[in-house]
Amino acid sequence: AARFAPGVLSAAAGRAAYELIVRAVDDARAGAIDAVATAPVNKEAFRLAGLPWAGHTDLLAHLTHAPHVAMMFDSEALRVVLATIHIPLSEVPRRLTREVLETVIALTARELPRFGVLSPRIAVAGLNPHAGEHGLFGREDEDIIRPAIEAARAKGINADGPHAGDTVFLRAVKGHHDLIVAMYHDQGHIPMKLLDFDRGVN
Repeated sequence: AARFAPGVLSAAAGRAAYELIVRAVDDARAGAIDAVATAPVNKEAFRLAGLPWAGHTDLLAHLTHAPHVAMMFDSEALRVVLATIHIPLSEVPRRLTREVLETVIALTARELPRFGVLSPRIAVAGLNPHAGEHGLFGREDEDIIRPAIEAARAKGINADGPHAGDTVFLRAVKGHHDLIVAMYHDQGHIPMKLLDFDRGVN
């Protein structure tokens, strides 16, 4: 008999998914395999199993003891890195600190050459409509995002913004930027999945 009923959430299924990811990472770290390709995990099943991770990104960071990680989507049409991932939209402004953004931008600039982008042009999206319109629609863009970009530029990173979220993806598709740092989950996911759902890789 099958251990799991298809389509039924269970703690056992969440635990099994976790254990398989752990085995894959162990094999990769031991050199038995060259890479790990992941399928989606059910975050609710993880929670039922008592696991604290919200998905692959934070679990892989834990298993590899990586001090800094970011979720990136790579496709022919668009590249996007997320500054925040699986948190409620209401928590994004609190979690979006200058330190978080500086770390994500620096990590992105350092790792993009591994994806064939030798001198990356990084656009940073704003959080609020029109990137805050100089504080008219919120202060995060001026008080947090802009200083993080300026700090990155002072380190020689080609980053600019904050750009209005409703136009920056179009600019990237037209070739003005190599990658966009998006502020939250859906801001980055929606354009990626709209433009290249079948070929985009997380």
